[in-house]
Amino acid sequence: MNNQGSAKSMLPLVEIIISIGIFAIAIVLTLQLFLLAKFLGDKTSDTARAIFEIQNIAESIKLLKSDAEIKDYMENDIGNADENGLYNLYYDGGWKRVDSSSGAVFVMKIAMNEDNYAAGDVYNFKLDLYKSDPYPFINDKNVKADKNYKPLLASVNTSNFVVDMAGDAAGTGGGS
Repeated sequence: MNNQGSAKSMLPLVEIIISIGIFAIAIVLTLQLFLLAKFLGDKTSDTARAIFEIQNIAESIKLLKSDAEIKDYMENDIGNADENGLYNLYYDGGWKRVDSSSGAVFVMKIAMNEDNYAAGDVYNFKLDLYKSDPYPFINDKNVKADKNYKPLLASVNTSNFVVDMAGDAAGTGGGS
């Protein structure tokens, strides 16, 4: 009789331990979902700000009207050209511009090439904005494939046609 009584008293204890285990698993899964939601929200916020920053630079480029203005803007306002001919803008975590990559969380890379025509020059720009480190808890396949992978937040291609004023002054431009 004594063994039967202790076996019955163990049953509620086992049920409580199983319930606590199931509850612990549910808590862990819920915390993972909250963390995932937080980092997805951060990524969405960063993407919106990246689009704003990249459009701001693209619109500034579109306002330039001469070869000299474009070259001056790229050399003096953008600056930070690297060995590949890309211009780099660096931003900290609060989206404030910084001078070097050492404190940068976000990097905008600007590629520029020039096509020359009789009527003028076409400048083509490719603007890409990256985050320096991948977002945690976001299962991005590229992170596993490439340890140097940097998440692309926004990308814009734009071009600017600049009329060849020197050609018009020399009489090679359009006539009357």
